[in-house]
Amino acid sequence: MTLTRLNNRGQTFEQWYTATDAAVAAICGLGVDDLPDGNSWDAWNDDTTPRDYAIMLLEEEGFPFA
Repeated sequence: MTLTRLNNRGQTFEQWYTATDAAVAAICGLGVDDLPDGNSWDAWNDDTTPRDYAIMLLEEEGFPFA
């Protein structure tokens, strides 16, 4: 039997990562895998929203938010 772990938002890591990918794409047109690796597991486990994590990754790479 396989147990699926959920964060406090009720998302599996895969669901959260897919939502993060969509958030990155909505902001800049790239995918999350186009960016340098971040600490995705900790962000998911700490209940960081996909959008907040996308913004954090992009800010770390100098994305120009107006």
